[in-house]
Amino acid sequence: MKRVFLSLLAACIFAGTTTGCWGSFALTKKAYDFNNKFWGNKWISWIAYLILGSLVVGVTMFVDSLILNSLEFWTGSNPVALGDTYHETDANGNSVTAVKMEDGSLYMRLDTQNGESQELVLQRDEEIIRILDTKGNVIREAAYAE
Repeated sequence: MKRVFLSLLAACIFAGTTTGCWGSFALTKKAYDFNNKFWGNKWISWIAYLILGSLVVGVTMFVDSLILNSLEFWTGSNPVALGDTYHETDANGNSVTAVKMEDGSLYMRLDTQNGESQELVLQRDEEIIRILDTKGNVIREAAYAE
């Protein structure tokens, strides 16, 4: 048993130091979101986290660290994060909605308080970020460095 534990510990250290990535921890975030949405009440969520969540989050962090974040580092995309949606509205009523697509691009819809809307697609290549309209025409390009 001691050998198995030491082997797993060595594998975790090796994986963490060789990939050089932090990652998005998409699976762990989904576990947190599930706990918050499932129970609703913050006190019940806290108790559920103490009883079940600490084990579940430990497993999801392990899987994220060793497998999913490494995949994200090498391929540029985390398979668990595909289809994730982000929505935010500011105090003036302007909103943005973003969805991560299967090809790694990011679809965005911007809505103003005046009822105007614009749809954009962000694509990232090795050294360039492109903003495209929905027809695929390049609106803007910018080089970036990691």
